[in-house]
Amino acid sequence: MDLRLLPKLLLWGMLTLSCLGTISTLLRIETDPIPALLKRTTEQQMAIQTALGFSREWMHWDGKELPEARMQRIKPYVNPESLVRIAAILSDKNTNLQDVVAVELISLSSHGYQRYKIRVRVIALNPDRTLWEVDVPVWVQSGKGAAITDPPFIHPLQNPPAVPESDNSEVEASSGVKQRIRPAIESFLKAMCEGKDAESLFNYVTTGSKLKPLNGRLKFLSLDRLEATGAGPYTITATFSVKDEATGFRLTQVWRLAVAEENEKFFVGGIE
Repeated sequence: MDLRLLPKLLLWGMLTLSCLGTISTLLRIETDPIPALLKRTTEQQMAIQTALGFSREWMHWDGKELPEARMQRIKPYVNPESLVRIAAILSDKNTNLQDVVAVELISLSSHGYQRYKIRVRVIALNPDRTLWEVDVPVWVQSGKGAAITDPPFIHPLQNPPAVPESDNSEVEASSGVKQRIRPAIESFLKAMCEGKDAESLFNYVTTGSKLKPLNGRLKFLSLDRLEATGAGPYTITATFSVKDEATGFRLTQVWRLAVAEENEKFFVGGIE
């Protein structure tokens, strides 16, 4: 072989390897799922926030409001070509004011490229408290924003999904353990509700516990139900009644407690 060809062959080899490395990097970037996932997550957040803000404005109905003023409220959320059609609402002298109290996300679904349907629950006063559910169509363009494309579809109210019973494989504690642990749990709950500082819990929590009482905001009334699982440490589900000292209202709380036994005494390690 002519020795003069050797440097040229080495140069061509290095250029070939460099090109292959560049192509590999480009292919890896194109197929990397992380940027695509981040883009889609951003789009969904934009669609949700736009739908919630729009729903609050669109469901505010005021017979005394001029059409121009209503369009100005809705304009930031709507495709300009559809503004008049989406904002349109008719009223007469007998119409009531509907004021929106809150809007809540129910669900999100994708309907093609950059298009989403957001189901929103609207809580309003007109003048009685009223619930609405609407499906809001949103188009999203990353980096530029989102726009409502059509009037929301008023949807029949749906019931919340039924929650299946949890698969608890832990063994239920004996009635004797429940009887012994009950006074300790009652004392702990009373200290948690009515105590003013962490020292109020000193006799009821494990060493190093970070629990803090509710600063006397609630008055403990009664421990209504106690369930216990495990063989030590225990998981305690306590259903109890309290009274709000500021208003006098009574309500029920359900707390899950991690409880340990030391020297035949029970101490709470945490609230799940």
